Amino acid sequence: MSGLESIGVRVESGVGGPHRTDNLRPVLLQVEQALQELVEQGAETVIDLAAMPFSTQDEQDLRELLGRGEVNASIEAFGPTLIEETAYPGVWLVEHQDAENRRLTLHIEVARVPGMLLTPAEDLAESLAVLRRNNLNSFDAPTEDVP
Repeated sequence: MSGLESIGVRVESGVGGPHRTDNLRPVLLQVEQALQELVEQGAETVIDLAAMPFSTQDEQDLRELLGRGEVNASIEAFGPTLIEETAYPGVWLVEHQDAENRRLTLHIEVARVPGMLLTPAEDLAESLAVLRRNNLNSFDAPTEDVP
């Protein structure tokens, strides 16, 4: 006898049944803590759901518990990024997909605005330079008097 018989085994679900890990409650507590830090300190948090065991059933339960908010956004860059506000303002679900619409990551982002929607500072400076150049060029063309 190898002694393996003394190791307890717990079956979470039957074949074909929903599989849940024990991580949903800790994730929800982490979201609560992150929201408190956002309110009190302005600190933003990203929770990577792929960094822990988190099943499809867990995700479904999470989405049901967090609900849906009023804001949805999508970004097309190297594949779609889908951003959904939950029923709790400041708590966002952010899913990155590849060009074939396969999920790469799923995060919970606790922030006033998801980072993907913020314009990088270097892009702002370039935008201003291009706008100034375009505005100067538009005034070089002859204009007609408008009655």
